[in-house]
Amino acid sequence: MILLYHNIIPDNSPLERYCVGQALLQSVFERQIKWLIEHYKIVSLTEYLASPCYPKRDGLKRIAITFDDGFDIAFQCIYPFIVRNAIPVTIFITTGHLERGNLLWFSYLKALCFENQYKFLEVNQATFWLNTLEQKIHGWNNLRAYAREDGDPVGFCRKLSERYPIDATVSSTYQGMTYEQIKLAVNSGLFELDAHTIIHPYLTGLSKKEQEQEIIGSKRALYALTGQPVRYFAYPGGEYDQTTLEIVNQGGYEGAFAIIPQKLGYPLFEIERIGIYSQSFLKFQLKILGVSSFARRFGLKVG
Repeated sequence: MILLYHNIIPDNSPLERYCVGQALLQSVFERQIKWLIEHYKIVSLTEYLASPCYPKRDGLKRIAITFDDGFDIAFQCIYPFIVRNAIPVTIFITTGHLERGNLLWFSYLKALCFENQYKFLEVNQATFWLNTLEQKIHGWNNLRAYAREDGDPVGFCRKLSERYPIDATVSSTYQGMTYEQIKLAVNSGLFELDAHTIIHPYLTGLSKKEQEQEIIGSKRALYALTGQPVRYFAYPGGEYDQTTLEIVNQGGYEGAFAIIPQKLGYPLFEIERIGIYSQSFLKFQLKILGVSSFARRFGLKVG
């Protein structure tokens, strides 16, 4: 089993920063990993793919830990714990937001809706008040839908940021890893850094040339930063099509990761991962035990 995390934030973070999923509190993450250490053997992604996940002589099933996006705050939270416990981790990095680059489009929307920058927003002839948590979640859901419907969520948020800029202090909470963190990760020998596009678009909404720029360009940028082989690719939002698969194959990747495989004929480039989004330890255990995969067959969802 390959697990997918996104962001890990300090325990004293306000509820607004983790109320809509994907961000886990640091203590929640550490509890999950400690439990995995007791019941599974955590291996690198490369080792996992090279060998079946069935129990070995030690009687333990293999499991691999991955992160998407490469957030500064997540690295700050996990790095000491990962090093202290010698846990191999793969981070799929979106290169465009590194070293105080532009916020990823959905990070901008989260900051816009949840960080008390504005009392209300006027977008697409609709007004979204942002006084209560319920209103903030409503605004977030609608703006994210608008961005998706626009066909170019990155461009949509870029235009929106001209009207509604985010304070630099707030932006720093959502920024990507620094080059110094990249160096720390590489030098630790525990982190493998792989590609997750440049600006985190939905690849299926791009032309072939644009997909190539994101898929191949991010690989080149990451190699230039680390000097390490970039073996794997993760699809933003888990979305891809036949063109995407062909580009990944031609780009020299050894594997690529979806969330739910579409089974388009490239098994090495449609590898399933299990997303961990809930603070609930019970839901986490159910996912690890395979309940979520079973429930998915019936259209049900486990955190």
